[in-house]
Amino acid sequence: MSGSRPMRDLLVQVMATVMIPLTVAGTGLYYTRWQQNLTDLKTMIDLVSDENSERRKFGVAMLEYLLKNDKVPVEFVAAQLEYANSSSDKQLLPLMESALMKAADENPAVADTFRKALERLPSRLFVHAMTDQQRACITTMLLSLKDGDRAQISVPLIAQVNWDGKQHELRVLKDSDMERGQGIANMFGSLGLELKVINLTTIWDGAKKVRPNTFELWFGDAPLPTVCGGTAMPVQPTKTQ
Repeated sequence: MSGSRPMRDLLVQVMATVMIPLTVAGTGLYYTRWQQNLTDLKTMIDLVSDENSERRKFGVAMLEYLLKNDKVPVEFVAAQLEYANSSSDKQLLPLMESALMKAADENPAVADTFRKALERLPSRLFVHAMTDQQRACITTMLLSLKDGDRAQISVPLIAQVNWDGKQHELRVLKDSDMERGQGIANMFGSLGLELKVINLTTIWDGAKKVRPNTFELWFGDAPLPTVCGGTAMPVQPTKTQ
């Protein structure tokens, strides 16, 4: 027994001699990669916010590359989308969204990152109206919403359409957005516009190509709310399932 102890002590010393350099080397490698990731993110941010449009495009391409390699945290994605959303360059947001969707095709984790980042932005609501009165109505209702509610949505487009809908519809394009869609429907319902929530995920194949947190409001032939000169009264909110 006494002879085996020096052998154990020797083995411990040998293991320590081997492991300490490996630990130091591993720590150094981790720090180097971490520092490189920060450098890459800073370069990407500088390019995306550059005054030159071509450099901005290069920055978006760099964002796509970094996303495919799991090098962009949700917070950075959200910040870049928020910047693009308020940028005077109207092409920047579509380019960035396209980069995110392409990266999601190769890296499934990006899809979740994209969804979480978009949840921090106002919901996009594309409005489809059949008459001038309906077009004016959406503007009136937006102004009638509480400040907190109005800040939750943005309306990039009000389109004139013809369709045979008898009811007003709120169309949801992603399963993960159903709860938020019902919240938007309840918001307008409080002003008297009753919206039937339609999930297009399994109905329209094109929904797969639309970014999360995007919705469509379609005016039908149903009455407009009283705030728009119609007869429809506020409706009770519907609870999400």
